[in-house]
Amino acid sequence: MPDTDAHSPVDTLLGAAPQRIMRHWLSLLILALAGLGAAAFFVRFVNGEDTPYYSATIEQGDLVPLVSERGELHGNGEITLYAPADGRITWASDKSTGPVARGEVLARLDDPEKRSSVAVERARAAAAQAALDAAQVAAQDAAARLSRFETVWRRSGGRAPSLNEMERARAEAARTALVVASARAEVQAASLALKQDLAQMAGFAVKAPFAGLVVERRVQAGQQVSAHDPLFILAASIAPMSVEIPLGALPTGPIKAGTLAQVRPDSSPDTPQAATMTLLRLSPSPQEIPPRAVFTIANPGPHMRPGMAATVDIELPRRHNVLLVPDAALKFDPAGQTGRQRARIYILDGGEPRRVYVQVGGSDGKRTEVFAPGLKPGDQVITGWRDAMSGPARSGQ
Repeated sequence: MPDTDAHSPVDTLLGAAPQRIMRHWLSLLILALAGLGAAAFFVRFVNGEDTPYYSATIEQGDLVPLVSERGELHGNGEITLYAPADGRITWASDKSTGPVARGEVLARLDDPEKRSSVAVERARAAAAQAALDAAQVAAQDAAARLSRFETVWRRSGGRAPSLNEMERARAEAARTALVVASARAEVQAASLALKQDLAQMAGFAVKAPFAGLVVERRVQAGQQVSAHDPLFILAASIAPMSVEIPLGALPTGPIKAGTLAQVRPDSSPDTPQAATMTLLRLSPSPQEIPPRAVFTIANPGPHMRPGMAATVDIELPRRHNVLLVPDAALKFDPAGQTGRQRARIYILDGGEPRRVYVQVGGSDGKRTEVFAPGLKPGDQVITGWRDAMSGPARSGQ
């Protein structure tokens, strides 16, 4: 059977190709276009929208704002022991942590000036005692002489010794008695001064005022210290533990006692502990010092120790039906500018960024509440550049 699709060179020369050939090339063209479309769809699926920006949808929902502040953990009944005077630490306990007993000596301080003062007071006391002894001898002699004069005076019927001699003997006895009294007072004064200096030197032995534990040791043997320098920090017990933090202006207004928080020590940030605000310290007016809040951890975990640095995440009252944007949206700027005076975000409008100034509310560390006229749920807010080289370089910065 002859091949009906065969054609002669004359047909080819005249362009009279059969319909079968035309259908073949048309099918190849359609397949190529479909492949290009599929490739474009795949690229669009992988890379997202045809835009140089990453974006996210503005949501409307509930938010539990968090405020984070830094603080230091403190044990129960924590106190600081200070140096009582200038001097050199002659001995210090090697305890940097661990229990201490009431009255246990933690450090000894040598004050050269006080040591010299004690030596002076000892010499003064010795001199006063010697003066008292001499005065007592003189008074005894004067009293004995007066006694002899009075005996002779009585036996002679007042003829001897003379009246003047009798008056001088009585005056000498009275004078020496006064000298003895004065010397005795000087001895007492010197003794009291020496006792006071010795008591102060004894106070240079720094002792634990109660049974508890050492939180921190800040001194070493041989160290020169000044009066009121901190030497040791002690606590009566570990629990309950507390942390004090400053409070700035909060988006939801002042907080009250009972406010909850999560405390995350730097050493173990993934194991937070629940805490409750128990005290709010206000500075006296007109000082513009922010208030300080004390949060108490009733049952601190074994990984928490006094003296640790920690972050306190305060849970503020829940906000309902508010507009929420990712925190990254508030940091993005097409020109790479920083140090903004007003908060702003950038909305994708026809593939291009449109700046929108916003008022910022609370944040939970991932999303932030914003307010702005015309802003609505579903808008696409820019959160960053897809290509880092498209940032400031693209904007000519």
